[in-house]
Amino acid sequence: MTIHLTKISKQTKLKAIREYPSGTDGKGAVAKRYGINPRAFRALIAAYVMHGPDVLFNTPKVNAEFRIVLASWAIINHASYTEIAAKFGYTGMAQMRAWTEIYSKLGPNGLLTIKKGRKPKMPNKKPKSVKKLPEQENRLSQLEDEVLRLKIENEALKLLASIQQRNDNSEK
Repeated sequence: MTIHLTKISKQTKLKAIREYPSGTDGKGAVAKRYGINPRAFRALIAAYVMHGPDVLFNTPKVNAEFRIVLASWAIINHASYTEIAAKFGYTGMAQMRAWTEIYSKLGPNGLLTIKKGRKPKMPNKKPKSVKKLPEQENRLSQLEDEVLRLKIENEALKLLASIQQRNDNSEK
């Protein structure tokens, strides 16, 4: 099986789908000509036959309910990816496989917690000191308040000492 890492445009897929029935080549030959995975091309054709160009240009909204319905139907009917694509107009085979596996292991609740996208492989590169900055600012503010309090206290003690000294001098 050949794996193609390039993304194939919707227009190219549509051109391949429209060429298949009118040409003399089979699905595999047309898929190869356009660089499309043959299994994915079969699913795409089945979905196109049932749903028309909407399969490419207005894909179904994927949410938890859609995943649950798709996975449960696929498991109950022992459906292939081509059959699932034809029924739901969705051609993401990797997602279909993942959803049916999750549904088989965890039931419908397993599909409710799926988050979109991949987990990042690299950690965030934010410096750790950024998180400590508010603590440092808070500590700085506390120290400034303490210095001010000590200055006021020191001035008050000086004033009190000068008043006592005046009283002591006046009594003599």
